[in-house]
Amino acid sequence: MATPISCLSILVIPLLVTSHIYQASNAIIEVKADQALLDSICQQTQDYDFCMSTFRGDERTAVADRDGLALLSIAINTATVQATIDEIPDILKTLTDPLDKFRIQNCLTDFSDALVQLRAAYSASSAKSYREVIGFITDVARKAVDCDAEYKKSPPVRESPISDNTLKVTKLTDITFAVIDTIIST
Repeated sequence: MATPISCLSILVIPLLVTSHIYQASNAIIEVKADQALLDSICQQTQDYDFCMSTFRGDERTAVADRDGLALLSIAINTATVQATIDEIPDILKTLTDPLDKFRIQNCLTDFSDALVQLRAAYSASSAKSYREVIGFITDVARKAVDCDAEYKKSPPVRESPISDNTLKVTKLTDITFAVIDTIIST
């Protein structure tokens, strides 16, 4: 006759073995952001140095896997877009030309729309819905380009007072695309 302890061990031992196998398989699948991974991602971008400095400049990179790098790139871009939105009212105060005011207000609308898209991209990335992320990030890049186009489509052609920010946003979208490509191709 089986004792209660032996019956319990029949149930517990397989659970423990299964648990260890599951943990080992997850450890194999999860790849942390080591130099080789960052290098492979950043080589896919238009600006390798910007990509590497973006990831190296954020302490969250060291503990991120591929999925975490996608979230991180979106989070960094969200912070950039939000900072730009916060900066625009001060820029508006310095402008006197009605056309310049109109243009920067259109940029504010573009960046506000981009912020909504970035938040949606973050949620989609959290859910590992990477095809959706691509759509949202494409919209973000388009909004940054639209803002710059405000200053180039009709005279007087000028440089946007937030052109550095729009360039940074497009470079950050490029990083997100590269990370997503790495996730999808593995």
